[in-house]
Amino acid sequence: MTKLPTDQEKLVALYKKLEEAEEKYRARLKNFRGVPHESAAGELSFSELKVREDFVRSLRDEVLQLEKKLGVPTKISPRFP
Repeated sequence: MTKLPTDQEKLVALYKKLEEAEEKYRARLKNFRGVPHESAAGELSFSELKVREDFVRSLRDEVLQLEKKLGVPTKISPRFP
């Protein structure tokens, strides 16, 4: 029988996952040069950047909700990106 993680364990895992996701997003953003018109590669790059951004936003929301539920002060910065 597997043990379900506690809310505190979930929060620690989410912090780690968020840190990794933000790092990947920043690296992608650093190399992003805009969307050249009528360029499939540019549009794919932009789409990937937006997917990463949405993923980071959803992780941040989840972390904030769990922190609020547990009554712990937030560890993440209020600004993104």
